Amino acid sequence: MSAGLSAAAERAAPSASAGRRRAGPAWLLPGGLVLAWLVVLLTHLRTPVPSDQLNYMEAAARFPEPVEVTTEMHQVTRFGLIIPARLAIAVFGYSQAAYATVPVLATLTLLLGTFALGTVLFARPVGAAGALVVVAATPVFADSTDLLPDVLAAGLFTCAAALAVSAAQRPDPPGRALLLTVGALLGWSYLAREFVVFMWPVVLVVLYRRARVAGMVWVLVPIVAIGAAELLLCWRLYGDPLARVLAITGHGKRASAPDIASTYRDKPRMLYVLRLPKTLRTYPDGGLLVALLGLTLLGGLLRPRRMAVPIAGCALLWVPLTLLGGVLDPSAPKLRLQLIRYWFPIFPEFVLGGLGLLWLGAVSLAGRFPEGARPRRFLPAALVLTVALVTCGAAARSWWQAPSTRAGGGTQMESLRSWMRDHDSPGARVWADPRTGKVLRVYQDGAWGGRAWSTRIRAVRPGSEGPRRGDLLVLYDTDGGRLCQVCQKAAQPMLSDPTWTGPRWQQVYGTRDHVIRVYRLAR
Repeated sequence: MSAGLSAAAERAAPSASAGRRRAGPAWLLPGGLVLAWLVVLLTHLRTPVPSDQLNYMEAAARFPEPVEVTTEMHQVTRFGLIIPARLAIAVFGYSQAAYATVPVLATLTLLLGTFALGTVLFARPVGAAGALVVVAATPVFADSTDLLPDVLAAGLFTCAAALAVSAAQRPDPPGRALLLTVGALLGWSYLAREFVVFMWPVVLVVLYRRARVAGMVWVLVPIVAIGAAELLLCWRLYGDPLARVLAITGHGKRASAPDIASTYRDKPRMLYVLRLPKTLRTYPDGGLLVALLGLTLLGGLLRPRRMAVPIAGCALLWVPLTLLGGVLDPSAPKLRLQLIRYWFPIFPEFVLGGLGLLWLGAVSLAGRFPEGARPRRFLPAALVLTVALVTCGAAARSWWQAPSTRAGGGTQMESLRSWMRDHDSPGARVWADPRTGKVLRVYQDGAWGGRAWSTRIRAVRPGSEGPRRGDLLVLYDTDGGRLCQVCQKAAQPMLSDPTWTGPRWQQVYGTRDHVIRVYRLAR
């Protein structure tokens, strides 16, 4: 595998350098992509989801103190996400900005990493096209402004892979700074999402030919340091240096509700083998993504040297996930492979692999045209960019102005924050179901920090303290469940309790779409 990976990196150099000569300043294209996508992300920020996302937010707010009495040990020990989120909270408070900063930066990192990897493997047009396809893909975009670890881990690994391939193209050995950077990126990617370690051999093998054993020591230094820091944090916070490892390996043994268990247990083994393409097909752009995956596999047969990096990356993650996800023991899978975010680290690999094969074919075809003919110059770039635009268009139709985003009108909590700021009553209390209460705490601060309103937030629980005169009750998405199905479900016990219904509760505020309604207890 070493020779194939190194050859793939070296043979990419002529096309990449030629692309750079034609494109002008090296920073112009990636800089433009970043600015354009930043605008898209900021206009499509989602309301925080009171599930795993806010579990990470709460763990970050408590760091470096432990989260007491939690069943989500695998989440609260993912320090690669929690530590950056804690820094964002230190700057912006427990706010919208703190919630969105890390995922937005993670998505831009994934975009830049994919662009760089595509450029060094094939050419700048492949890098640009691949970067857009990856970040616009429906499942990736759905998580691109949510505080989750998967996009971050994929972005960090892809940047490490791009640096490694770039270093392999140079005649001189890589410097210590580059090697330390690659090691730090790999180590932090593990801190964010542990599955990404399966793909590390791609980077290590590519680097080894240039760096040799002495150089690889510098790659290992930050990896070992980060691993040791994780062990110390787990020991300090949760009394066991292996707390995260034990939580991860035991996660698949946890009991699941029958309706959830039926989606991933006791299935035919071939279903687990084909779980990735089958899951991809459920998305609007899934057919095109599966086609790119198929082209990558075809490229492995037709151009094994040039496609060695994408093929190796896909295989190194697909094999262990598939085995752990059900092939070894369908009665007790360790993972729910239909959760597409587990597969994010190989999205850049198969997207670039598919586009790269199209690029190589178009370059071969264009070479048959006379010297100086326009198709000879523009055919390869036009082909990959057209495929990218078609794929991005299919994806964007599903998420452009989605109701849960700011562009689609998902600003109900922001409107509530403004109303609460104008009607703040420190002596009263705001009641909500436990899930909605988690969201309210984000909006108790302004968008960029600073307390917006000070009324205390209380969760409605069976047998807990009841409301008193002047208290407020917030209902969030209890009718349609379009924005927060878990909130709608969590509110049902409250809505069936006479204490929280009836004429004593008078509506004092509501958004036009009835997603949010606020009631005050009159007597």
